[in-house]
Amino acid sequence: MAVGKITKRSVEAIEVPAKGTPRDYLWDTTLKGFGVMVTDGGVRSYLVQYRIGGRAGKTRRYTIGQHGSPWTADKARDRAAEVLEEVRRKIDPFDAERDRIAADQDRKREEEEARHALTRLAFSKFADTFVDRYAKIQQPKTWKDTDSVVRRDLKPFFKDKPLPAIRPADVIELIDTVQERGDGAALKAYKALRSLFGFAIDKHHITTSPMANIKPPAKMGVRDRTLDDEELRLVWIAAEELGWPFCPIVRLLILLGQRRDETAGLVWPEIDKAKRQWLLPAERSKNGKPNLVHFSEPAFAIVQGLPVIKSKAKLLFTTTGETPVSGFSKVKKRLDDAILALMQKEARQAGVAPEEVDKLAVKPWTFHDLRRTLATGCQKLGIKLEVTEGILNHKSGTRSGIVGVYQVYDYQNEKRDALEVWGTHVLAIVNRASTANVVSLAARAS
Repeated sequence: MAVGKITKRSVEAIEVPAKGTPRDYLWDTTLKGFGVMVTDGGVRSYLVQYRIGGRAGKTRRYTIGQHGSPWTADKARDRAAEVLEEVRRKIDPFDAERDRIAADQDRKREEEEARHALTRLAFSKFADTFVDRYAKIQQPKTWKDTDSVVRRDLKPFFKDKPLPAIRPADVIELIDTVQERGDGAALKAYKALRSLFGFAIDKHHITTSPMANIKPPAKMGVRDRTLDDEELRLVWIAAEELGWPFCPIVRLLILLGQRRDETAGLVWPEIDKAKRQWLLPAERSKNGKPNLVHFSEPAFAIVQGLPVIKSKAKLLFTTTGETPVSGFSKVKKRLDDAILALMQKEARQAGVAPEEVDKLAVKPWTFHDLRRTLATGCQKLGIKLEVTEGILNHKSGTRSGIVGVYQVYDYQNEKRDALEVWGTHVLAIVNRASTANVVSLAARAS
């Protein structure tokens, strides 16, 4: 049994014992109990020899690891010093190692369980469970409506995001997005989401709901928000800041009065450029009725200026080539910021006092309000109600019942003339001097 300073050189200098002979050892002269063992197979391993309980205690050897990477002589010496310190404190290194292994196994098991839990609580998967185990049972007459909201609005938005990771800000963004289609749709999404999180709490999957302090959106009812001429002018001009593809979408919404998603989902086969017409098919229409829409001169100029994206989908407005553009809540926020910046700029140019400029604000509005603005504008321009309803593809009033089936081509001349008049009116508003209007807005803000 040799003794000496354990170094890289001294460890590698130990001769390998002959086959079948006892192992050879080198014990360190500077750290008592620290040694290196060499087998007849040439394996060199660092170890610590110790005894707990005085002379009566049994001598034990704790293996640190084989010589090489990562155990160099210096690293092994440091680990040996740690082990001997544990021995001094009456801690058996074997027990400590067993505890460390057990703790590591517990940690890995907990991490694995957490991963499984997050997979199980991925929103899309849990939403299906919610429909099957809650909505179908607790809402036997209306569960299909809930399922429709889940599939159309909730799952595409949250995707596989785990329930515990969903924050109140995420919920608000979803509701704002859906509310662009209308207050009724937003309220339905709110109720479905509230029930879903309540179900998750009942099943002890989460402890709190991200909807706890979120008030419901405006309740369903008659909506009457329209934009006045000055607001319409600001929206048109500020849309330029959005660039492609959202600027042309916003301006077409103003000029044509069609629904946002129907416009965003436009495909080239629906357009007859020779006739300057857009035939919206029933399968893409919200009310299941086709609609023939005339492109006024300014609207057709927008369409003519659009790039043609080569894809099987043949969409006018797409960033992927396969699906229509989305993310309108963020677009609306950008547009409102651009509108406010424009208002402030024009107010300063008009000589409005700085304190009044600071008071300017954009009155809340939605893209759906542009539809109502066209309807109200047409009424002011003397256009008949049935013609306006034809433009908007309403199935109520004069277009309800079986007659509505045959009216897709009715009033085409009147609808064409009305949209031309409206387009001319919009451009006149846009080109109107803004000074007086800005001063009026500033006065209103104060």
